Amino acid sequence: MKVLTNIFKNIGVMILAIAILVIGQVIENALYDLFSNVYLRLTVPCIVRIIVTVLIAWLVSSKLLGIPADELGVKIKKFDIRLLLLSIALPLSVLAFYTFILPSDPYVAKEGVLGKYIVDAVFSAGLTAGITEEVVFRGIIFRYMKKTFGVKPAVIVPAVLFALVHITNMQTFNFIDVMLLVLAGSSVSVMFTFMALHSGSIYPGAIAHALWNAFIIGGVFGVGDIVNGVSNYSCIIIPIASKSNLLTGGNFGIEAALPGSIGYITVAVLVFLMMRKKAVNE
Repeated sequence: MKVLTNIFKNIGVMILAIAILVIGQVIENALYDLFSNVYLRLTVPCIVRIIVTVLIAWLVSSKLLGIPADELGVKIKKFDIRLLLLSIALPLSVLAFYTFILPSDPYVAKEGVLGKYIVDAVFSAGLTAGITEEVVFRGIIFRYMKKTFGVKPAVIVPAVLFALVHITNMQTFNFIDVMLLVLAGSSVSVMFTFMALHSGSIYPGAIAHALWNAFIIGGVFGVGDIVNGVSNYSCIIIPIASKSNLLTGGNFGIEAALPGSIGYITVAVLVFLMMRKKAVNE
């Protein structure tokens, strides 16, 4: 009976956490049209969304779920510089693979808007998505499930949920595309979770998440015909000559492709080994 009760509680927490994510998105969208200056429109709503999401997450966790700020991971702590280096190397390695290893002919698709795209990549695709998604998935959902079911289920279940949520980005899909996305989304989620466990904070994972988004889906660079489930609208487009879903990621884009998944898993393994070494030394 206790197990069944905990299952229903965790389902409720997942729904509540996703609702917090949606509230932040709604607030960002509502503020967007209040600014005529393009750079204020691209930054202020994002900053407000981050503050509101983190604040609601902290209130819900501490007052309703009994998870203090330190356990939630929202307190800023000193973290291993190696996590930052891995976070930078991952997206750059994937971009390098598609630019230099596969036959490719990158070209500038949009002139005169690079500054706008960089700001959008850093704030909207990068920091906003990175921090808000991490506080929800690696903060609320992971920490509550860890508290009720232990570490292993708390790593696996939210990872699959994280992948499934991203299916909503796809406009068209088939079974293979969904399976690639579930593999990739689960792998990158485990990677973010290991970063959170190693550091005791959501922010190393949020930085990794933000850097990945800024480089891969932010709009400065775009690989292939589809980026994050929609047509590639990027400034600099890197075509993919191959039509293999393993390289293109199908109808989601290269985030779900095999090179990305190999990168996520490699970094996850490296962070796991760092965790093991840290545990032994302690």
